[in-house]
Amino acid sequence: MNIVYSKSVWLYLLFVIAVCLASSCDSDPNVNAEGEGVELLFATSGLTRASVTADINTKGSRFAVCGDMKNVVSENSGNKPTVIFYNTEVEYDGSSWSYGDTRYWLPKYEYSFVAIYPTSVLSGAADDLQYSNSTLSSTYTIPVSDGEKINTHELVDIIAATHRRGHTDNSATPVNLKFFHIMSRINFLLSLTGTVDKVRVTEIELEGVNKTGTFAVTPATLTAGSRTDDYTLSWTDISGMSNLVAEIDTDVNNGDTQPLFPDDNAMFMIPQPENKEIIMKITYIYDHGEEQLQQTMVAQTPIGGWEAGKMYSYSLALDIVDEEVNMSFDVNVTDWKEGASNDVSVPRK
Repeated sequence: MNIVYSKSVWLYLLFVIAVCLASSCDSDPNVNAEGEGVELLFATSGLTRASVTADINTKGSRFAVCGDMKNVVSENSGNKPTVIFYNTEVEYDGSSWSYGDTRYWLPKYEYSFVAIYPTSVLSGAADDLQYSNSTLSSTYTIPVSDGEKINTHELVDIIAATHRRGHTDNSATPVNLKFFHIMSRINFLLSLTGTVDKVRVTEIELEGVNKTGTFAVTPATLTAGSRTDDYTLSWTDISGMSNLVAEIDTDVNNGDTQPLFPDDNAMFMIPQPENKEIIMKITYIYDHGEEQLQQTMVAQTPIGGWEAGKMYSYSLALDIVDEEVNMSFDVNVTDWKEGASNDVSVPRK
């Protein structure tokens, strides 16, 4: 039996076929009602209780992100990444992170992201910012005033995060950025013994420290898995050797041990693992009878060799008896990880 369809029926059938071909006749989780991919979202983790930098999941917090995508299937793409974020600010509104014009996940693409917090690190060095082949690089200089003096409250705890994934139908979850420290943190722990009740530390000088460097952060390449938060970090072009002076006003009582650069006055330095000849000088005042004496002591051993993401705590012991001062010097190196100490508000200005 032959079945004859009217013209209107044929038009309807052609419409149904077209819709099925466009959507594969299935519910595609990567396509929304407007035919675009699922919205690309960000989330953060890794520094909810990290040393110095407080929880960045606070209203008004912002980080900057660079990102790209490349077609891993099409031979015509040349496998060259297309930049989709370039120093784009992402802000937390109290419940989620947003960045303005929405981007969408597309299947058959590999996505890469590098984020930097705070945003001032990149906005203050826009001419030095480069993003190419999923690598973000920028030059940073320790801020100093006349006479190479450091205001520790202007020093920046730079943190970064990366993510790379191959997008498939079930991988459109938010990009969970796990931040890590890229600077070196320096602290001095001073203890006092002897016949003096108290000393007031007024200055720490670091002689022969480099204050400028270029950092580069790249997401790790994908292996058997579909995504990775691993990364490579490098500091190059370390330069600007100088004598940096930090003016402080800290009392240390006899029998106590006092950090000279606690969380709310922390000292961050450019990592310089090959520079192991930095000289530390400490200036302090103490009462001697009816007069006050000021002395500057030089550490008996050079310091330095600072690596990224590590905390260096130098222990100094002053033993003052009849104006003779003996100073011992030791260092403790630890990974700069979550939970090292209490949070403080950010920024610290």
